[in-house]
Amino acid sequence: MTGTVVKIYGRYYVIGYGGRKINCVLRGKLRRDKRLEKYSEAAAVGDLVEFEMDGGETGAIEYVHERRNVFTRKYKESDRSDLIAANLDLIVVIQCFGKPRLNLRFVDRLMVRGEKEGIPVLLCVNKFDLAGEHDTDQLHRYYRGYNPDIILMSAKTGDGLDELKDVLSGKLSILIGNSGVGKTSILNSMFPGLDLRTMDISKSTGKGRHATTNVEMIRMDDNTGIIDTPGLREFGLMDIKPNELANYFMEFRHYASRCSFSPCTHEHEPGCEVIKKVENGEISKDRYISYLNIMSTLKDYYENRYR
Repeated sequence: MTGTVVKIYGRYYVIGYGGRKINCVLRGKLRRDKRLEKYSEAAAVGDLVEFEMDGGETGAIEYVHERRNVFTRKYKESDRSDLIAANLDLIVVIQCFGKPRLNLRFVDRLMVRGEKEGIPVLLCVNKFDLAGEHDTDQLHRYYRGYNPDIILMSAKTGDGLDELKDVLSGKLSILIGNSGVGKTSILNSMFPGLDLRTMDISKSTGKGRHATTNVEMIRMDDNTGIIDTPGLREFGLMDIKPNELANYFMEFRHYASRCSFSPCTHEHEPGCEVIKKVENGEISKDRYISYLNIMSTLKDYYENRYR
């Protein structure tokens, strides 16, 4: 039987099949599958799998089909990439005005991941009703020269919800953001029947508290799925080599061919066209600093990983 992984908790994989949800375990042979061994899990939410029932109400996953793409993160401490989801049409990064503070360097890391995996990225900035006079201008200045897809919205007032709902229609999308940005509130506002649990911002830390505790796919209809995730504060990119990073900053790619050196790291080389564009304001200095910070982290990892 063929089904889709819709949730993982503990050793169980919940499979969506014919309107049912079936708890399954992995066959041991899958942990030895060469295609899957570089990841933290043999299967992820969004995977199409073959499974067999065990004669009761549970089953076992026999095979994981080839994936169109994967959404992963990678940290220094692990040899394997943390597999979060598979077969996505869209990555939706949720941020907000107000608290927690807008974190565009976190967004940059997710945009890099989307570019690497060939998955489109949409930035949704919630709590638009709390935006200051210059907040939206600063947001667009940060991404000048890139022009990413951005929706300004408010789960409280309803601004932007219809636009986001239209974008999500017919796709399998994953929602990623820091705790407290309002991912669950957005889902509840778009689809009132969900009645998902939300939590307030912590008064002591000013940071969000987790409402979502597992990666889980929510089916809106036969053609639309949304994968909700626990709030993230970090996002590792250690599977990307330093000399590859510039390929995933879209505004850099426009100018890289004009650099005097090839390849060019866009850090210190004379005749670097990207540095020129930063100096004349065509590329945001803050965005360039974000690139340098990621580059520094990657270099440190690759220079010291075997020590």
